[in-house]
Amino acid sequence: MSDHSLPKSVDPLKYADQNKVLEGTLSVHLLPRAVDILADSNGSVAVSLKFDRDEQNLRVLKGSLDAHVALECQRCLDKVEKDIHSDFALGIVLSDEQAKHLPKHYEPLLVSEEKIDLLEVIEEELILSLPMFAYHDACDASDGSDQAESDSKAEDGEGGKRPNPFSVLSELKVKK
Repeated sequence: MSDHSLPKSVDPLKYADQNKVLEGTLSVHLLPRAVDILADSNGSVAVSLKFDRDEQNLRVLKGSLDAHVALECQRCLDKVEKDIHSDFALGIVLSDEQAKHLPKHYEPLLVSEEKIDLLEVIEEELILSLPMFAYHDACDASDGSDQAESDSKAEDGEGGKRPNPFSVLSELKVKK
């Protein structure tokens, strides 16, 4: 599912001077670094990019992306589907010195050659937009302590407390 309206590489300086707008959808499997993080390579990313000059005459790339991806639930380790949305604003710079002087609301997009790989820029924004931890809604509703407590009572038979497996360590501490 790749829309050919998104070119693989662009000249961001030229596009900013021409106020170009690019929109399209691409498949997640085209983004290898993102695939390494995700649970699988299924999914798509809808992208809207606007190359422009801002009120300070800086070349900028403003965009948004919407993606539907599969991540690994950090509680049950099953696949969890998530919708990702990100709005971003990048200041197009030619050197680290220019990047230091960008207004705070822009992240630098360092351009060292005439063209940049557009898929890499999209992939980087997708990776930065992923949640640090993904959970199913059902997994997120409880922290697992309710299940652990009911399991503990079932194993004890009468609902009593189980012995602490680390109590042996306190005995070692006393012997010193």
